[in-house]
Amino acid sequence: YNNTFNEKHSVSGMLVFTTREELIGNAGDLQQSLPFRNIGLAGRLTYAFDNRYFIEGNFGYNGSERFSSKERYGFFPSAGVGYMVSNEKFFEPLSHIITKLKLKGTYGLVGNDNIGEAKDRFFYLSNVNLDNSDRGYVFGTDFGYSKNGVSISRYEDPFITWEKAYKQNYGIELGLWGKAELQLDYFRENRKNILQKRSAIPSTMGLQATPQSNVGESFGSGVDMSLDYSQSFNKDFWLTMRGNFTYATAEFKVYEEPEYSSTPWRRHKGQKLSQQWGLIAERLFIDEEDVKNSPVQQFGEYMAGDIKYRDVNGDGKISELDKVPIGYPTTPEINYGFGLSVGYKGLDASFFFQGSGRQSFWLDLKKITPFLDGDAGENGEDGLLGQNAVLDVIANSYWSENNRNPYAFWPRLANQSVENNNQTSTWFMQDATFLRLKSVEIGYTVPKNLVKKFKVQNLRFYVSGTNLLCWSKFKLWDPEMAGNGLGYPVQRVINVGLNLGF
Repeated sequence: YNNTFNEKHSVSGMLVFTTREELIGNAGDLQQSLPFRNIGLAGRLTYAFDNRYFIEGNFGYNGSERFSSKERYGFFPSAGVGYMVSNEKFFEPLSHIITKLKLKGTYGLVGNDNIGEAKDRFFYLSNVNLDNSDRGYVFGTDFGYSKNGVSISRYEDPFITWEKAYKQNYGIELGLWGKAELQLDYFRENRKNILQKRSAIPSTMGLQATPQSNVGESFGSGVDMSLDYSQSFNKDFWLTMRGNFTYATAEFKVYEEPEYSSTPWRRHKGQKLSQQWGLIAERLFIDEEDVKNSPVQQFGEYMAGDIKYRDVNGDGKISELDKVPIGYPTTPEINYGFGLSVGYKGLDASFFFQGSGRQSFWLDLKKITPFLDGDAGENGEDGLLGQNAVLDVIANSYWSENNRNPYAFWPRLANQSVENNNQTSTWFMQDATFLRLKSVEIGYTVPKNLVKKFKVQNLRFYVSGTNLLCWSKFKLWDPEMAGNGLGYPVQRVINVGLNLGF
């Protein structure tokens, strides 16, 4: 629906009904092999008065198969207002400087049913295996007979419902001299009903599976800004610039967990959503005497050349209680980019830089530990035979009897996985901050008076490249590949071509 009553009033609206069905072949599980289905009804109504005042309302009424009949449908409304200050009469004296000034704000509720794992298909139904050999029993003479037992991987819970996010956004759009435009937004989000596994249920209840509930809450906020500038100096010389910057962070406000009064660093409450916990690595053990004189580390067998961790709580041993928040979140909190395009007569050039910051990642030790089958699955078997090769950085810097460097890149070499060295720690933590020259293009357009003789309207030659340079503290491979540098790499591409129009 769209209607303009007169020059000052305009109204528009729409209503959309959607259904979605998805089927996964060879899912390996009865529940996951059933068709995934969702339905939704969405609507929008907007009103504008005199190109100065704007209001918009939206709603979504969605249904999800994942919840019980009482929780299956959710209503999620939102509203926004805008005020074009620069279109007011009192603003005319400033219009030659501030060509645009708009204030805006939105508030809304968003629902999410994509919670839990894929196996949690229907939260309101229990998942029972009536023929589980791991929970069977034997009987008879010499225990020669056996019978499989019953296991439960999920208990029914008809009260699990939508995860809800209450979103706010306040922004300003500012245009200056008709050449520059700044957009600045501040946003915040209160997320509730986050699905979490219950930790306050004692083992004496005898439950086979840990129940889940909508008990978590989080809060996030940030700023998003962009700046555009365009200038035509004359008919032959022009310039455009653009930059953008986003900072976003979120932390847990409610998180069900044990009471960590004696080890407060173990708490999730108040920490970032993708914060990682790990051990503080001090150095490598120099020799066996160093091992004997240090706190006992409870992560398998270890010896000289293995990683030495810090006893955070001072109890004389290194355990799970010594794991603290380390590094930045695994999701970048800062993303930005900037670029420029310039042209003079037929020649044009452009470039764009992209970067991110406040993000950490950990090396994927299964992929790079030498002399191990790095492609094997969790059970250690993938049907293939092979061992990881020795990376150059490991070959050049590892602990050995002849090189007892306590700060070598790699601990002692071994022909098996060393549990002590595989713990999440600061030793293999990396800073993912980077700045990349994302794209560059240089072109030349042949003047039309030269090409029209050949009945050609336009002829342009160009050279372009992507992912040409990258600056980062991390030097082993491209930081955007994170912990697995042996995966498919980020490609550097150079193109040479022409655009021909008739």
